[in-house]
Amino acid sequence: MDKKVQNKINSIIAEINAIASELEDISHDLGREFKGIGATESASSLQRAASKYRNVIHELRKI
Repeated sequence: MDKKVQNKINSIIAEINAIASELEDISHDLGREFKGIGATESASSLQRAASKYRNVIHELRKI
């Protein structure tokens, strides 16, 4: 694979990883700061989104 393309993929992976980490941080903060069904559902939804981003990273690393 072309070095330029690989560098671009690595850059995308780093950005996606940062997004997933931020979503996980927000999810944990929601769980810690707020109580109730809405907070739990929101935190869970953010965790699922972060997991999907991590799956994208996994697929990009296969390239």
